[in-house]
Amino acid sequence: MDLVTLVTACTLAVDPKLMHALVWHQSGGEPWAIAVPGEPNPRAYRSMHEAIQEARELTGSTVARVGLAGVPVSPAKVSASILLPCRNVAMAATQIARHASRCKTHPQLRSDPTLCSVAVFRGSWERPDIIFAADVVATVTQGDAPNFDMPRDTRLDIFDLVGDHNTDSEPPVVDITSTFAEQSRGWSSALFPTKSRPPAEQSERTAAAPPAAKPPTPSVPAAFPFKSNLQDHDLFMRRVGTGRP
Repeated sequence: MDLVTLVTACTLAVDPKLMHALVWHQSGGEPWAIAVPGEPNPRAYRSMHEAIQEARELTGSTVARVGLAGVPVSPAKVSASILLPCRNVAMAATQIARHASRCKTHPQLRSDPTLCSVAVFRGSWERPDIIFAADVVATVTQGDAPNFDMPRDTRLDIFDLVGDHNTDSEPPVVDITSTFAEQSRGWSSALFPTKSRPPAEQSERTAAAPPAAKPPTPSVPAAFPFKSNLQDHDLFMRRVGTGRP
């Protein structure tokens, strides 16, 4: 998978070209990047696990910018749910879209909501990062943000876009197959409701149907009452918290 494919698939709220340029200027396309205030370049790690460990050991910093798009978060709360590439890009795009609406009334930057929203995302409302935002907008205009293949293990996980989980536990996996099946049954019931037979027809069918034979009742020794097998029951119980990331 290349960077453009990932950004296009995961950007839901703003122009994918804007997010492509932002990712290039923020992290250089490194999915496990951690940007620390005061350092000129972000730190790029070889794995998500390594990035999480290093981020949580940061001292003297109240916020770090993590992942492809540089989502701001407290170093102690850096987790897989924020670093996952698709989710990371989607979170940043959602924040930028929210800022763009407010930027339309900004006293100094309302003339360019795109520049304003990126500047606020990279900085703050009190101190927007105008230089960074101008570089991103210029790259969008020129269309010169490079495209390249992402690491082999980069995926578009579904739980990337499910609510934020700032915990040490892994985010749950969403079973699309069962969810889609339930929705399909609901749609089918709504579109093609079961027709009830008239009472007369039902009574005729009931009268014509021969009585069902009663199955023989097995004899159970009184000395050995039946007990449910709890181990077999547990095999079919739904367990919570065992989903893989």
